[in-house]
Amino acid sequence: MRPNQAKFSNLLLLTALLFLSLSISSLGLSGCSSLFGDDNDKTRIRVLGSDTMEELVRKWANGFMTDNEGVQVTVQSGDTGAGITGLIEGKVDVASASRELTEAEQKSAHEKKIHLKRIMVARDSIAVVVNLQNKLAEIGLDDLQKVYAGETETWDKLIPGLKDSEPIRVFGREKSSGTFDYFHDHVMEGKPFGKSVKLMSSSEAIIGAVYGNRLGIGFVGMSQAQEAREKVKILELSLRTEQVGEPGNTAAITSLSSDAYPLSRPLYLYFDQNKDTKVEDFIRYVMGSKGQKTVSDMGFMTAQ
Repeated sequence: MRPNQAKFSNLLLLTALLFLSLSISSLGLSGCSSLFGDDNDKTRIRVLGSDTMEELVRKWANGFMTDNEGVQVTVQSGDTGAGITGLIEGKVDVASASRELTEAEQKSAHEKKIHLKRIMVARDSIAVVVNLQNKLAEIGLDDLQKVYAGETETWDKLIPGLKDSEPIRVFGREKSSGTFDYFHDHVMEGKPFGKSVKLMSSSEAIIGAVYGNRLGIGFVGMSQAQEAREKVKILELSLRTEQVGEPGNTAAITSLSSDAYPLSRPLYLYFDQNKDTKVEDFIRYVMGSKGQKTVSDMGFMTAQ
């Protein structure tokens, strides 16, 4: 082969390799876009947030996709804090939450010029659970506070006639959880948890810990506790304990899923008001008859 022909062949080869490299790179970028989601893609809705609401949101997503062919709703595991952060950072389209925004979250959204809209989509209760072997049936919120503050450390202080002063193994949620916030505000009244409280990453982890420890106590969403009745016992709650083993006069709770249950709370979906056209059909489904029937079927209280 002549020198000029060799140079020309090499040039053609280099051009072909460059074209191939650019094509592969383009495909790779396209794949990444598909993986993480296109913010402008109106056929894909990304939801992240409260683990209390995770299965409920998955049911909503499946029902919505059945009614809306071609739309994909992806639901990621996390907690309320992760969902709000993901929404503010533009990584998700909807955040499921079991609490209101914190001041820090409001400030962050304001700085990024994001106008968050909140819709109450259901109501839930926080259930206090113990091991199935535990003889305790009811606890006052005042005694519950003492347990989590580390002031009451043994079961004989709560169960009349119990001779053994065995330690209470206390489990709670981590601070980014909406369940933690609600419990901290309504049970602890601002008091810090005692040093012996072991913080868990999910409600499932708390249920597992209490199931595996006959001395354990924990708190989770009511619907999750009801689903785990074969593993844990749900305690009835009274507003106060006037005497050990006796409920407050006006506070006996007979319905664990009614508004009368002391630790009832609202559940929310948050989204960016500037992008509400992308999620408005999903929100409409959630608040409609099918979505609210799912709420009831899963042991939550409807938003209406």
